[in-house]
Amino acid sequence: MREKKTYIVLIVVLVVFFLVMFVAFGIQNIKEGNQENILIIGNSSVFSHSDRKWYNVTDYSTNSKTNWQKYNVFLDNKSVGTYSLWHDDKWYAFDDKKNAVLLDGRLFAYKANYNIDVYDYNSEVVDRNDPYVQKVLEENGIDSSSEFSSSSKISFDFDNDGVIEDFYLITNKFPLDFTPDFDFSLAFMVKNDTIYKIYRDVISSSNYYEGCKPYFNTFLDVNSDKQYELILSCGKYSVSGQIDMLYKFSDGEFKILISNQ
Repeated sequence: MREKKTYIVLIVVLVVFFLVMFVAFGIQNIKEGNQENILIIGNSSVFSHSDRKWYNVTDYSTNSKTNWQKYNVFLDNKSVGTYSLWHDDKWYAFDDKKNAVLLDGRLFAYKANYNIDVYDYNSEVVDRNDPYVQKVLEENGIDSSSEFSSSSKISFDFDNDGVIEDFYLITNKFPLDFTPDFDFSLAFMVKNDTIYKIYRDVISSSNYYEGCKPYFNTFLDVNSDKQYELILSCGKYSVSGQIDMLYKFSDGEFKILISNQ
């Protein structure tokens, strides 16, 4: 009799265990497997996510999945509402009565069956004497007195663990009032005094009006897991097109999930 009760207890424990594991992981996996979302970044990129894979939508001007669909629209990381978007030479927005809506600002839009949190960040100019800037310059063989055409730092709790992370970007691309001997663009995150590389482009010969100039575009929780991903964009000189890269921080490093190049 005691042996029978032991078996019953073991079966109950196993059933409870599998139920807990299903609630913890199974439901989320099923949800992610059924998700199909679309991200629009400016006029350059459309990324689609379905079946746990990322895809470039290259012909979005004639794609029924993208044109005349309703999107949550952000300009300069601020929500401006839900509008139908249509693409010709660029994206155009329309309200429910087909009235045109002006898109004045840096565009990000998404279509998904869940809410994507977009972080509205503030950035500050970074001084070259910042110890982390000095360390990264030294590690890349760049003189600590080098001039920057752009430098910024964004501070917030990127991974929702109660600790503030700092995101740095320094570059001498597209200078206005100096002539560099060579090009560099460096983006990195600092967490608990540890530096994590995001983007590196160091060219020994100067072609500072070629290539592109990187900047932090959007921080977003793309899969609703309470941790942010980031879009790093790279704008070309006097050209509207840009390179967009969606990064995820995983296993102690930044990895590109998808880009349009």
